[in-house]
Amino acid sequence: MRLSTRATYGMRLCFMLALSKSPLSASQLVKQTDVGMKYLEQLLAMLKRGGIVRAFRGKSGGYMLAREPQSITVGDMLNALDDGFDAPECVLGNCNDIYCPNRNVLAKLNDDINRALDSVTLFDIVNDYRSNCGGVPHTAHDD
Repeated sequence: MRLSTRATYGMRLCFMLALSKSPLSASQLVKQTDVGMKYLEQLLAMLKRGGIVRAFRGKSGGYMLAREPQSITVGDMLNALDDGFDAPECVLGNCNDIYCPNRNVLAKLNDDINRALDSVTLFDIVNDYRSNCGGVPHTAHDD
């Protein structure tokens, strides 16, 4: 399974928001993620529609997670970014080959992948990063 650029950058945005204690502006997120402003705004809009991110207006506005990182799974983020694991047609019952050797194996693989994506939370990702890197990465708020 390969993650798209959209999934990679979208998950990075969620990760940065999970590390921040206060809202991050779009310009701060551009600086931290190396994502262009226009693309970043598209990703944030998708994450907002998916219930992952909230936007705040005003002087101290910006973007924050809409829920606690413990309640946001990798599956949630990928689904919000329209980049979840797509099962082959035969798994979905659209296979005309009654002798399809792939149906059962791919159905099991599809279930296992989705179960794995839904078992890892953003909280797990942040904790894994902190335990492997010994701290919190530099953010725009540290400037």
